[in-house]
Amino acid sequence: MTKRECYDICIENKRNSLSSRIAARDNALAKLESNNPRFAEIKRLMSALGAKIAITAIAGDKKKLKDMEDTLSALDEERRGIVKCAGIEDIEYECENCHDTGYCAGKICDCIKRAATELYIGKLSEVAPIGDCRFENFDLSYYPDTETESGNPKKRMTSILKLCREYVIKFDPKTSESLLFTGNTGLGKTHLSLAIAYELLLKGYDVIYGSAYNLFSKMESEHFSGHSDKSYLDAVGCDLLIIDDLGGEFVSPYIQSLVYNIVNTRLLARKPTIINTNLSMQDINNIYTPRVASRLLGEYNAKRFLGIDIRQQKSAAK
Repeated sequence: MTKRECYDICIENKRNSLSSRIAARDNALAKLESNNPRFAEIKRLMSALGAKIAITAIAGDKKKLKDMEDTLSALDEERRGIVKCAGIEDIEYECENCHDTGYCAGKICDCIKRAATELYIGKLSEVAPIGDCRFENFDLSYYPDTETESGNPKKRMTSILKLCREYVIKFDPKTSESLLFTGNTGLGKTHLSLAIAYELLLKGYDVIYGSAYNLFSKMESEHFSGHSDKSYLDAVGCDLLIIDDLGGEFVSPYIQSLVYNIVNTRLLARKPTIINTNLSMQDINNIYTPRVASRLLGEYNAKRFLGIDIRQQKSAAK
């Protein structure tokens, strides 16, 4: 599900809720009219008087028009009193800005943006642990503060965490760089990617996150069914695309071509992408062709994660 689809669902839900409340009030008023002769009479009088006021206004008889308007006001006041005594409340809008239409001044209302973000995060949590992945709980104590042949894990991961925080603060879907997170499994690549996704979703950006397996399988299925390439078009058009676990999918010739097209299309459009992978650059070169490896090496800001598998550390500590 995309953010756009979440907007559509939330707008429909908002309008359906309003329609339901309006229908319930209309039914209550109809029942009151059938059970209260005076209320029914007032309704008829107000309708007839309204037509006469229109004619009088055209005729220009100001005194008669004023008397009619006063009478109409008195009838309306009486009508309101009967409705209130019957316990029938006026329609209360959930959002006073858009009056539950979903739009305010021709733009999607903030109430819909908030609801769509919550819905999207909820859907994403069904396939990824976004609820547990925040910058605040990225625990640097799991990374050794020792020098190794590849560098100091704690210093490296402290630097990468800082990069990710600043990435969110400065994010611009037209100018932000693309990131390539590499390294062994269990070092926090998914955690930081989901933390970025969460923060940017809260800011209202259109972020698509998924494992390479799920994203590419859906695109492949849509393509060969001949129905649409919707998932592909969503992926190349969103503000930020995050592909997790590149290399975890079955790599067919179509998938090889798909990876290249996604990477290349987004680079040409200057749209940022974040890719996580356990593969080395040599693996990427061998699996996805040198054209993909060249673009990832030349156009992405590559960061290699260092340390010891955190899941293994947690398991050993139990």
